[in-house]
Amino acid sequence: MAKPAIVDFSNEDCFKPGTSSWLSIRKDICHALEELGCFVAILPNKIPSEVRSTFFDTLDELFDFPTEMKVKSSYEKPYPTGYIKVKTAAFESLGIAGATKPEQTQIFEHHFWPNGNDVFRESADLYTKVMEELHHAVTRMVFENYGVEEYHDDHLQLTVHTCRFNKYSEPVKTGTNVGLPGHTDKNFSTILYQNHVKGLEICSKDDEWICFDPLPSSFIFLAGDAFQVWSNDRIRACKHRVTLSVNDVRHSLGLFSFRVGETHIQKELIDEDHPLQYKPLNNLEYIQYFKKNGSSLGPDYTVKAYCGV
Repeated sequence: MAKPAIVDFSNEDCFKPGTSSWLSIRKDICHALEELGCFVAILPNKIPSEVRSTFFDTLDELFDFPTEMKVKSSYEKPYPTGYIKVKTAAFESLGIAGATKPEQTQIFEHHFWPNGNDVFRESADLYTKVMEELHHAVTRMVFENYGVEEYHDDHLQLTVHTCRFNKYSEPVKTGTNVGLPGHTDKNFSTILYQNHVKGLEICSKDDEWICFDPLPSSFIFLAGDAFQVWSNDRIRACKHRVTLSVNDVRHSLGLFSFRVGETHIQKELIDEDHPLQYKPLNNLEYIQYFKKNGSSLGPDYTVKAYCGV
């Protein structure tokens, strides 16, 4: 069974376009996104071990706040985000819109800790910065690989981010081992980092579930529905789920990237082998549509059903 490719970013040249390190991993990343819609990035030098050891303690504290306080952390601009709790799963989540801007993290911090919480804020900003750098590098590699690098800077200008903090409660407390059922993310891409508790599973092309066994220095990059549309089906949106097997709290945080406005498939990505597959997609409208109608559409609803040709 194919496992997610592991890509080592320990050499700083991996983040420098045109270097031999950049070029050597570019092909591996694109192949992984075509096959499974994901890959594992090893970033051993980016997050100090003391930050890794203390940050998830602050998430315990965050999710211990009263529900009404968590609900009030929601806001509509620059795009909807906030508190999510899935009744049928052991999952809850809090989000910061525009999290790549430190002032947004500070607003979120002071909502919960009026006197501040330096450990939370500084750690969240560092994780967000690292994930944003990875997002920029990976998307540029993909654009280069498909010969459309001239559009990459415009793409970044149209990209917005949410950082989400996720908690999966112990199955013994909730009565279910379902952290999240199988799904693809509706946004452009997701980068996840988690604590030591396993649970994330990736669906292969053969519909087999592959367990992700993270290292302390590993992030996982997942292509979403909007990335699949942008690539005209070259890249596969990663279907994944969370299954809880031990009685311990699983925490993760993720950077969710969205493309604002309409995504039109570039003419360079349309040919005899890849005829046009999609009408233009407005990523945020698609997310709102699924948010409103998801229960009736069901978990197997695809972006192809939404805007396929």
